[in-house]
Amino acid sequence: MSCIIAIDLGTTHSKALVLNEKATVLHHFKLPVTSMQLLQGQHQQEAADIFEQVLELLTQCLQAVPADNICCICFSAAMHSLLAVDENGQALTMAYTWADTQSKAVANRLRQNDVAKNVYEITGTPLHAMSPLVKIIWLKETQPEMFNAAYKFISIKEYVLWQLVGKYIVDEGIASATGLYDAGNKQWSSAALALAGIDTDRLSEVVSTFHIEKLQLAFMQRLGLQNTIPVVIGGNDGCLANLGCGALNATAAALTIGTSGAIRVTIPAATLPPPLHGLFRYVLTDALQVTGGPINNGGIVLQWFAKNFMNGEIQSAADFEALMQLASTAPAGSDGLLFLPYLLGERAPVWDETAQGMFYGITLQHTKAHFARAVIEGISFALLQILTAIEKNNSTVTKIFTSGMATQSNWWMQLLADMFGKTVVLSDSTDASALGAAFIAMYAMQMIPAIEQVNEFITISKQFEPNSINHATYQELFKQYCTLYQRMQ
Repeated sequence: MSCIIAIDLGTTHSKALVLNEKATVLHHFKLPVTSMQLLQGQHQQEAADIFEQVLELLTQCLQAVPADNICCICFSAAMHSLLAVDENGQALTMAYTWADTQSKAVANRLRQNDVAKNVYEITGTPLHAMSPLVKIIWLKETQPEMFNAAYKFISIKEYVLWQLVGKYIVDEGIASATGLYDAGNKQWSSAALALAGIDTDRLSEVVSTFHIEKLQLAFMQRLGLQNTIPVVIGGNDGCLANLGCGALNATAAALTIGTSGAIRVTIPAATLPPPLHGLFRYVLTDALQVTGGPINNGGIVLQWFAKNFMNGEIQSAADFEALMQLASTAPAGSDGLLFLPYLLGERAPVWDETAQGMFYGITLQHTKAHFARAVIEGISFALLQILTAIEKNNSTVTKIFTSGMATQSNWWMQLLADMFGKTVVLSDSTDASALGAAFIAMYAMQMIPAIEQVNEFITISKQFEPNSINHATYQELFKQYCTLYQRMQ
């Protein structure tokens, strides 16, 4: 039996799946990632600690399945992380994640700059503090000595790969989310490099998502391996979630809610870039790209609500279900109570690091249940705003594949179907991004003849159809919701 180890480097957890040649998950391991948030806007992680987690996950996988049965290791990773390293590969900084907004002043300045706007059109990465391009400019301006000493500017995934295979390489999926890569011409963008004040020597070599390397001898020995194992580089977590769900055309959207959230559709790579309205455009494969938008405020907002309104964090499935049960006792639309979930600023659709959250329309009739439901509806409305923008430039979406936190609740899945007015589908996938990485590996290792064949391995476990009455309620409230940000400003 040939097995694949798929590792997903997430913001809150590092995860590993062991799958067989039919993409059936045999084992699932997970470790929490520690983030530092001591300063306003700070969100940093130790890349060396994450690499040690990767080795621990690999050890757990190899204890579960004989090494001779492992045909390859593949990777998915969160986008937009950045750290600087010296000539020996030692980190000069912690890794700044997508959630680090310390560079927001630089992002705001760039959004007023016509040259920077042109860079967005070239690279497909919106101008926001999440962007490695913006972070590099911020480091150059605030830490010039470190900036000048930096040998490379890389992501957490690149750091892990450098340790494992001894090369500075980056897949097109991660590269296309840096704000520095011109996917149309398959090269680092000269305009973006000029803005950042660096040249290509200070970035990794860009390779295909199907690119294969081999483990270095030192890590073979550390893992107790007699023979090396191919390493398939994989892609970024958002694009791979589309692949893992089977959402491979513009009529099927993939919706993910984790710490943050996103909604995306897959489009042919030959499609012209979107206009400047805030959608991203990232590489899945040579033939396919993914467009959509991310939100900062997903599950982290539920944690905030549980801690401050329910006197306890969500630490188990029972805690999560208790919150869903409470919210479900309020009617659709929360009797007019609206929640703008911008507790961490916001990315799409407003791209404003200083945006703030609010409850709107509070009356004496509103209870804790109304507030709980309004929070969940607010997160969902934010994703609906992005889908509306996607549909303006692509086909009308008819089906939404979901992954992440919302899939733990049939009630929330039905809410999404009612609100969006579309069929919402749940597959049997344990983790869509890791499964997407496994599919990349299956194609790279010639286990399947075409990437589109992955749909044969995806089983639909649940399907939710919209309630027309609830949908009408949400349509009216959505009109109000879309005005709140501008009115708040």
